[in-house]
Amino acid sequence: MAENRIEVTFSTTAGDLTDFFPVNQPLHALKREVMARLKLDPSQADQFVVTLAGNPLDEGKSLGALGVAEKAVLVIERREVVKI
Repeated sequence: MAENRIEVTFSTTAGDLTDFFPVNQPLHALKREVMARLKLDPSQADQFVVTLAGNPLDEGKSLGALGVAEKAVLVIERREVVKI
């Protein structure tokens, strides 16, 4: 059985990547893959958050579980560091 995939664009400061991604793969794994493909250090992935329309997504869930639509644009951005 072929895995379901949807077309999604990941937007980062290093550029954008549009591809077909598996709907059942956890978002944190997709984030690491995208960062590596864009020559960003995947070991730094925990310092970044994935957002959709400005809202942070639960990276433990898959695109399908999050209800991400075909051709959605997800933004990988640095987490805001709160200084106390």
